[in-house]
Amino acid sequence: MAADRPLKATLESVAALANVSKITVSRAFSQPDKVHPDTLDRILKTAESLGYVMNTAARNLRAKASKTIGIVNPDMANPFFGALTRLMTLEAQKAGYDTLVFDSYESQENENRIIDKLIGYNVDAIILSVISSDRNYTPGYLKNLERLGIPVVLVDRELDGAFCSGVYIDNLDCGLQAGRYLLEQNSQKVVVVSGPEDSNVAKERVTGLIAALQGKVASLEIIHADFYMDAALRVTNEYLDRQPPPDYFVGCNNQISLGIIKSCVDHRLALMKDVSLFGIDEVSNAAIYGFNFPCISHDLHEIAWQALGLAIRRAVDHDIKPGKVIVRGKLLSS
Repeated sequence: MAADRPLKATLESVAALANVSKITVSRAFSQPDKVHPDTLDRILKTAESLGYVMNTAARNLRAKASKTIGIVNPDMANPFFGALTRLMTLEAQKAGYDTLVFDSYESQENENRIIDKLIGYNVDAIILSVISSDRNYTPGYLKNLERLGIPVVLVDRELDGAFCSGVYIDNLDCGLQAGRYLLEQNSQKVVVVSGPEDSNVAKERVTGLIAALQGKVASLEIIHADFYMDAALRVTNEYLDRQPPPDYFVGCNNQISLGIIKSCVDHRLALMKDVSLFGIDEVSNAAIYGFNFPCISHDLHEIAWQALGLAIRRAVDHDIKPGKVIVRGKLLSS
């Protein structure tokens, strides 16, 4: 068999020996989750025996640094991700790197396609905020990125995976700080508008709030929506349509807080008089409403600096093990 092996392994030679089509071989490397496990295993073993991954795909893809970092966010319209991406791009430029920025629009199909493109663009590393805040989310492309040696730095939304580095917000502490502030205000009736029940970000923020408030306020209600203004607007409207406002609404992210604000305005409630608001994440341009909302603020420059640092260090030295950085929020009460 060795005498018949082609001098240069190709997709065609792998496909022929594995008895599959060239398209299937290509998909096995770019979208392994879409290939039957038995077929995928056969293709990978065949490619390894031919030296395809090491000598052709991996070597040609990774031999020369591109000085480019890929950045993928789920919603650039969200001021948190928009501002963070801008800061990461500026930090990359300081370090002599260019960035390729993509918005997945909270679509798994888009996210998969974007990762494939970044592989093709030969990026040195990828900074990724995945579409799902569920820690059990396991996109198939992670195995492909690990196989190709492309470092991944997760931001804000954590996944189970030893291959990835990460920069995360201390969400439990966010909830604890919010709860302590509300107790200082002698709040008795508190309504928390949260993200989805299966979101780890939402769970941790709500857990912190409950731990701080449980048994110390007369009423604590958790309403699950999503991390979008429209979803928060809908559930807040439903609440205000059936009962008087609480002492405090708590918005579990900036977009939720905007939905609460819109609902209160629509119900002709004077914000911070008829009902108060506390936000986890700052509300952009809050001064437009005539006052600043108390909130937990996060240092986006710190998050951007840490994410770029992790990405570049691992891109330069592949022996560096993945690391994790936790960023704690700061209470802004006025």
